[in-house]
Amino acid sequence: MYPYIPNEDPSFSQTPLTIEMLLAEPPTYLTDVEEMLIEQRGMRELPFPGMDKSGRGVCLKNEVKACTMGALCPLRHIIKDKQVVCKHWLRGLCKKGDQCEFLHEYDLSRMPECFFFSKYLACSNRECPFRHIDPESKIKDCPWYDRGFCRHGPYCKNRHRRRVICPFYLLGFCLDGPLCKFSHASFDLPLVEAQPKLNFRPNYGVTCHNCHERGHKATHCPHLPAQTQLSQIDATKLKQYASQAQEQQRRNIADITCYKCGEKGHYANRCTKGILAFLSNTGEQQQQQQQQGIENEEGKGNLKNKGEMNNNNIGEDQEN
Repeated sequence: MYPYIPNEDPSFSQTPLTIEMLLAEPPTYLTDVEEMLIEQRGMRELPFPGMDKSGRGVCLKNEVKACTMGALCPLRHIIKDKQVVCKHWLRGLCKKGDQCEFLHEYDLSRMPECFFFSKYLACSNRECPFRHIDPESKIKDCPWYDRGFCRHGPYCKNRHRRRVICPFYLLGFCLDGPLCKFSHASFDLPLVEAQPKLNFRPNYGVTCHNCHERGHKATHCPHLPAQTQLSQIDATKLKQYASQAQEQQRRNIADITCYKCGEKGHYANRCTKGILAFLSNTGEQQQQQQQQGIENEEGKGNLKNKGEMNNNNIGEDQEN
């Protein structure tokens, strides 16, 4: 067994100088097995990447970027930037593994928000594992209103909260500082958030599912990363182009024939003559067909007569 000193300072002496140091930080000892577990010795690579590692432990070398196995590591590689637990991983249905942008770890403080409570402000499940967040706590204080005036008035997306200004702060100095129960106004201009210019009109009846703000959908949310936002915007543009192409491919209404009555200019579901309208029009259709046949025969006879007359004229010219 080897002594393990928790203090990483090299100047720290293993021999305690006082009894307080001896009682405050007693040395701990690690066994050979514990050392092997910490150093992750004896691990073998996975036969192929993409295997399910949901029941495995966390790779300690990956936290210090010292793991050389990469995707073939049998332990999980967790990214510290993940703040929300994956809802599909909770049901055992996540297929992304370590590449998932959400956390694969059961942590009640990082559970996703309850959909029913966020939408209906009520959840009937008494043992709901998801977070119930008060919608008023999501609204930020308006920096322009805190400064003195907001041009949006009651239509502002941020909260307008009235406060009492500290009289001592206005005079120049307050003894309580940040612990003062009154407001310390800031007269600096608020920083304007850089938002991409999107070609859409704000609809204040729509609530974003990403930031829960009114006026835009989740596809146009300015709080999304730039890559995902551009990909979603491109997808919406492709849908618009597809709908426009479908409209162009539609036939003209004057060329459409109704199969119920046989007339042109409307669809069968807009026909006003009923289902049996084709029976009343059979006689008319037969007459029209007969007339067309007679006209075609007359046209053919006229063409034959004209051809014979032309041949006779050519023969007379040759004799002369």
